Order: sequence, then C-alpha cells, then structure tokens
Amino acid sequence: MAGLAHFLRARIDEDEAAAEAVRPGAAEDTGGLKDRVLADVAAKRGVLRFVERMQQDAGHEDFMVHGPAMVALSVTAFPLRHLVAAYVAHPDFCPEWKPNEEEVERDPRFDRPGRA
Repeated sequence: MAGLAHFLRARIDEDEAAAEAVRPGAAEDTGGLKDRVLADVAAKRGVLRFVERMQQDAGHEDFMVHGPAMVALSVTAFPLRHLVAAYVAHPDFCPEWKPNEEEVERDPRFDRPGRA
C-alpha cells in the first residue's frame, strides 16, 4: 500500500501545481475548476493523512491501538484504489492498483491496452 500512497501523493502534488498555475479569470478556470481541483487535492490529502496515521498505529505495541489500526488499514485499500483510478493512464500506474471486479461494475478506463 505504500507504493500506492506514494503514487497518489505525487499525482496530488502535480494536480495542485497545475491548479495553482491557472490565473484567476483564465479560460482554463471554467466554472471554478481551479477551486474544485484544490478542494479535491485537500480531500485526498486528508485521506492519505488518515492512512499514514493508521500505518503508524499499526506498529504500536498496545493491541488496543494496533488492532483497530490494522482493521482500518484492511479497508483503506478499497478507497485508495478508487482514488488512484483517476490516474490509470499515467505511466507509473501499476495494474495491481486497479479496483477489482467486485468493487466496480465496469470502468472503460481499465480496458485500455497495456493496462491489464
């Protein structure tokens, strides 16, 4: 999961940089796109902070901290795979990060050649 989180953090940083480069009133900022991208960046970072906290707690000696963290980590792969799915066309995207068949009905982005 560390590689998936690292990949997502890098894409979030790229999205933020691209949004910050848009000048107010520019044609690229149609309908407040810049603000939506920056809000999306903040939301994804919040999810990553939660995952990082659970990873830290999973190493704790006290089972009352370790146990719940392990449970939380077991379910975080699902939302993280869906968050990185937006970047499936990126050359560093790993096929094992795709949501599995039980998690999605059908997403044509995953049918691209070379993204098995």
